[in-house]
Amino acid sequence: MCSCNTHSSTIVEAFENAEAELIPARKHREVLNAGPLEKFKEKKFHIIQHGNRSIGIYKLAGKIYALRNQCPHMGAPLCLGHTGSTYRPAEKGTAEFTEVLKDRVIRCPWHGWEFDIITGRGLYDGKARVSTYKVRINSSDEIEILI
Repeated sequence: MCSCNTHSSTIVEAFENAEAELIPARKHREVLNAGPLEKFKEKKFHIIQHGNRSIGIYKLAGKIYALRNQCPHMGAPLCLGHTGSTYRPAEKGTAEFTEVLKDRVIRCPWHGWEFDIITGRGLYDGKARVSTYKVRINSSDEIEILI
């Protein structure tokens, strides 16, 4: 039986290393121009509409991430929720918690479900996920979302 501290560390390590293990992007059908990179502020969501699809674009440590602005639980506008970190026990047997996944967790505004902005994975349930989109910066310094 594993201890809570070991289990928490394993979960955190999995999320921290997840960017290198992203699910391979499906072949995109179109490219959506989201505008100039300079208009996107650090640690803030910018929401764009594309047909009936709403996409949240997030800038973290100079990198751009895009995810579907819809919670898989009940369809809430996910990117209107609180962004921040999550906390895990610092050591077995202590009441202290350590901040992890700093500034890359989005919490649903309706029911509090939390997701990793980078990978789309649910923090509480490995089966839940939010769709993420590949992002690139074109030669004019504009953000392009591959849909």
